[in-house]
Amino acid sequence: MRQIPLYVLTILVGLGLAYVFISPFYIGLPSSGVSGQDVMIAPENFQIPDDADGEAPGASDQPQEAPQTTTAARQVDPDGFSFTGKETVPLQRIEPRQPLSEIGQAVPPPPPPPPVPVDNTARPKLLYRPVATAAGAVEASGYKIAVEGINIISPDETCAIDGGASWPCGMAARTAFRNWLRSRAIECNVPGQPPEAVISTQCKLGTINLAAWLVDNGWARAGDGTSLAENMKRAQEAKLGVFGSPPPTLPAIDEAPLLDSSGEVPELQPATPPVTAPDASFPPKPQ
Repeated sequence: MRQIPLYVLTILVGLGLAYVFISPFYIGLPSSGVSGQDVMIAPENFQIPDDADGEAPGASDQPQEAPQTTTAARQVDPDGFSFTGKETVPLQRIEPRQPLSEIGQAVPPPPPPPPVPVDNTARPKLLYRPVATAAGAVEASGYKIAVEGINIISPDETCAIDGGASWPCGMAARTAFRNWLRSRAIECNVPGQPPEAVISTQCKLGTINLAAWLVDNGWARAGDGTSLAENMKRAQEAKLGVFGSPPPTLPAIDEAPLLDSSGEVPELQPATPPVTAPDASFPPKPQ
């Protein structure tokens, strides 16, 4: 019972503080109106001054009609273009303006330079990991070689078959040449240091001449009057390579051995059977 007056005193002090802090803000708010007073609104009369030309007010509000003008019709002639009242002369075609630079000109790329024949300093050299860029073109050990004695078939060349259809014989010839090489070392007559230009020389894989293999299988053409002309004639009669129909699948890769530095083909050795572990039981579990 003695605590009730303390609660009452706390409530009264809180109300007094709220009144002290809230009343100044409430008094400063603008009032919506004053009671007991009438508000009078006096209208003002604005006059629009007259124009400098003495026009009456409101005259400019009326729409004014634009003066009607007659224009002569332009003569439309499919063979010429002229205006009425001017002398009609035939059109003259002038030469087109030259381009400002050579960047925008759609000109074909220049043809590659012809292969350079090797000089008398060339010696047989074993070149490793050759890559066929075309049927008769090889890059190996820094050398760019065009096989001598044949006409290289470009990879983008197409051949026609019976019925008028065509097939990418150039890509097929390059693929067949790559599958036959299989990155095996080839022996070519090259100079001591690889030049920047493409060289034309003789190459062989083991004892097989690269030019003879390409012509015999129909993946290259031999020049007229060369020693491989008869070989190309036989390939044409047999319709091999580019002289026949497109192959259904790529040529199979046989399991030929790789060449060593001496150029001799090593004999295949039978594979040794895998070593099997002896049939023994596991050691006993420790006690």
